[in-house]
Amino acid sequence: MSTQAPRKLLVLDLNGTLLLRSKRTRSGPSAPNQGITRSRLVHPRPYLGTFKEYIFHPSTKKWLDAMVWSSAQPHSVADMLNHCFGQQQREFLAIWARDTLGLPPSLYHKKTQTTKDLAKPWATFPEHSHRTTLLLDDSARKAHLHPHNHVCVREYLAETRRHDLEVSQSSSSTPAPSGKPRKASKPKSKNAHAAELASVDTSIDTPPDWFLSSPKYDETLLAVVGILETVKSETDVAEWIRGGGLLAAGVADTVVEQATDSGLGALANQMAALNLAQEVWFNSEATVNHWVGRGVLALEALQIPVVAGVRR
Repeated sequence: MSTQAPRKLLVLDLNGTLLLRSKRTRSGPSAPNQGITRSRLVHPRPYLGTFKEYIFHPSTKKWLDAMVWSSAQPHSVADMLNHCFGQQQREFLAIWARDTLGLPPSLYHKKTQTTKDLAKPWATFPEHSHRTTLLLDDSARKAHLHPHNHVCVREYLAETRRHDLEVSQSSSSTPAPSGKPRKASKPKSKNAHAAELASVDTSIDTPPDWFLSSPKYDETLLAVVGILETVKSETDVAEWIRGGGLLAAGVADTVVEQATDSGLGALANQMAALNLAQEVWFNSEATVNHWVGRGVLALEALQIPVVAGVRR
């Protein structure tokens, strides 16, 4: 008899993961305590609007709880959420900030390495555990206590945003039919992109033509949708990640083979190599394409528009 998969908990970081928050700047005199501190700009990562619609979709909420856990101070967390989530932030299970990390008063207002101990949300929400939880964060160090519950993503930086703006500017200004994303003036060959997406796991279907010919923005959040769609049917999230789940079919086997060929024959060393590879799964184009393909198809099935939403 099959075991029903339990509800999952998605713990979301903000800055560097879902968005980019500009650095503090001052206008006027540069002397201490002079000038006006300008408000920090908040730039959503591409496809954040689509990602929000997915995690808050009625079908998704049947199996997924989502919360925010940021190392920023509460007022900064509120500002980021107001910019990027608006009224939708009410749908989070919880919103946690720096005051929940257990920092001593002497370090609270200083830049210091922080750790997100998932035992804290598990104590607050006892229906969740290592078997049900994914922490989405761009920092492996913050997740070091629970590496097999961590989906590390490439940090969204100013440089990445500049690239996304260049893609947006080079795209055609003519909207695609039915509100679909705009097409690039010089898109990658549709067949070439389709071949990339199917190069690792031939069991997935090819995404629709409009996506294959759309501009190539940062696709991290589409890949995360693909990962979540797979994880929802898993009974043990930590075991899935420990076994190489974040790596596309065939990539995990290659990592273990390379570890064996280089003399790391012991199982412990093989798993260490596998864990390291999973921390940087986003460096494998085949793996990213695998998850993006899964994500786009899942969004299509839920009739959620796949829109990058990049703007100045």
